Amino acid sequence: MIELPNPFRRAVVPLSVDELLDISFRRAFKKPKPMSRRGDKIAIYRSREISRIQTISDTVVSRLDKVVKSFPSVERLDPFYRELLDVLAGVDQVKHALGAVKWASKTISRISRSYISKINWTEDPERMATLRREATGRISSVLKRIKPEVDFLREVIPKLRNLPDLDPTLPSVIIAGMPNTGKSTLLSKITTKEPEIAPYPFTTKGIIIGHRDLEGVGRVQFIDTPGLLDRPLSKRNRIEMQAIVALKHVGGLVLYLLDPTETCGYTLDEQRSLFKDIVANFSEEIVAVINKMDLESDYPDKFSEIRDFLVREGAEFVEISAERGFGIEELLRTVRSKLGGRQIEDSISSIG
Repeated sequence: MIELPNPFRRAVVPLSVDELLDISFRRAFKKPKPMSRRGDKIAIYRSREISRIQTISDTVVSRLDKVVKSFPSVERLDPFYRELLDVLAGVDQVKHALGAVKWASKTISRISRSYISKINWTEDPERMATLRREATGRISSVLKRIKPEVDFLREVIPKLRNLPDLDPTLPSVIIAGMPNTGKSTLLSKITTKEPEIAPYPFTTKGIIIGHRDLEGVGRVQFIDTPGLLDRPLSKRNRIEMQAIVALKHVGGLVLYLLDPTETCGYTLDEQRSLFKDIVANFSEEIVAVINKMDLESDYPDKFSEIRDFLVREGAEFVEISAERGFGIEELLRTVRSKLGGRQIEDSISSIG
């Protein structure tokens, strides 16, 4: 598998068909050098017409080949990025478009070779010019045939290049929960640097990524997903659900934050409902995190209610105050234990 973050980062955005034709023809028909009076005029004409065809062909083919070669192998993509590719563009549509560009490149090379051979066997300068016009006309025709595919790639590749740099090779933790339950505060407390906001084209706020080194586990990426895992999944459209499915390929552990005080603006019923949604839709291990423990004395019944709910659900939970820093070390020990155990299981599976 490709193991670089965002494998589309180096993908080349193709020029439009009109731009490519303009560049190649300008190069081919730039002001020629004066003809030498001493040289064989037939040979000079032949060389000039061949050079024009070759310049157009080389310019077009090199630009088209860069587009195809710079795009990562779809079959070797990590499941996370393959899922996003399918959401944003459609895997089959991308394969078709790249195939069309590759076909055009090979066809133009073949046309160029064929007409250069014909000109080499011609002694008549007018016939040479006619053959050159035929060649350039056919090259233009081939490019115009793939205009829909080129335009498609021009629209899609910038979106793919702008996807977040999530490293599928790192152990990952997704932080979920209703808005204002303390997710961003927790992320800032458990990561060693200021978390980075990365674009994610399915939410206006992007996603927030932080990192921390955990003993026995190594570097871990923590991911907050504002706008995705913070309201009922039943209210999501198809694109949003596919974006959530893509995240499942990255997350090795989900931390679900609960605010028993309800000062986040959401009732316990709403928070419990979302928790059940995520449990039902994520196969990854989920740990509930009861936040705002520093306010328990003001809401004792609510805290008891949420503990009873989690016990009934058979859910593992940790109690913290992200704002005050209470329980953070215990939470990190839990994360370390879960991810460390998962790494051992993965190692055993790979051996098997």
